[in-house]
Amino acid sequence: MNTTEPATPRILVIDDSPASIHLIARALASEFAAEFALSGAEALTRLATGELPDLIVLDLMMPEMNGEEVLHRLKSELRTHDIPVIVITASNDPASETGALLAGAADFIHKPVNPQVVRLRVGLHILLRERERTLCRLNEEIKSLAFYDPLTGLPNRRLLMDRLQNPPTHGVRREESGALLFIDLDDFKALNDIAGHATGDLLLQQVARRLTDCVRKSDTVARLGGDEFVVVLTNLSGARGISTAQARIVGQKILAALNQPYQLDGHEHRSTASIGIVLFDHGEVSVAELLKGADLAMYRTKAAGRNALRVLDPVTPIADRT
Repeated sequence: MNTTEPATPRILVIDDSPASIHLIARALASEFAAEFALSGAEALTRLATGELPDLIVLDLMMPEMNGEEVLHRLKSELRTHDIPVIVITASNDPASETGALLAGAADFIHKPVNPQVVRLRVGLHILLRERERTLCRLNEEIKSLAFYDPLTGLPNRRLLMDRLQNPPTHGVRREESGALLFIDLDDFKALNDIAGHATGDLLLQQVARRLTDCVRKSDTVARLGGDEFVVVLTNLSGARGISTAQARIVGQKILAALNQPYQLDGHEHRSTASIGIVLFDHGEVSVAELLKGADLAMYRTKAAGRNALRVLDPVTPIADRT
């Protein structure tokens, strides 16, 4: 089993004193990959285009561009804002330490430098940075599990409901409408029973890709569960006849795409789908009614022979239908 060795943390030391650089280099050599710049200008030029370090050790007392100015520049740039900076200075003025910390320094070390203190404090802030990155990664994974289907990578029911209840307002005109397409694969259970769930999962993944290819980036493709998918079309014409025609065109495009043969574990498989479509204006009916209406239209499609689509229009609350 191959394992990837963790990268050695990279430290950029900015100091105009060769003696200080030599001392810090010796202190960091055993655990870190240290690089050096003899001036603030040199360091900023390198940071503007080169690979970013994991931490910066910055001398405050430098000619031309002092460390405080370098620190302000680092913290004002989006590219370098999050890099922790440990400030080093020979000054005993408490105002210097306060100013550096207020400017965004993560820590402060006085000269003459104690090599062990430098090594320990650099190690501490590298550890804190690694834990922060791990926490961010875990938060993203939790968000993905909460809002996305792990099999297909599509938005799940929870994210779909959120998008339907809180549609984006940017770029949407009052006269525009939308459509919800409820898609159910025909005879999917038979595939699972005969070929197994692993093969069924392969089909669902390919269906998800084909659905995504059939719509615009501004539209939403979601998996409700099992073999049920939903497509939400936005920014359709406000004229009901035109928006219905637009939804039908997308529905027919989806049917054609899903009718193409699939390759499942080296075997060709053909599948069809039944689609129910409802048109809506934002806020016209509840999300629950939209889903019920599209589901009803889909079942009417199945009852009529499958591998087709049906539009339920206008959308009215289920209890009001006779």
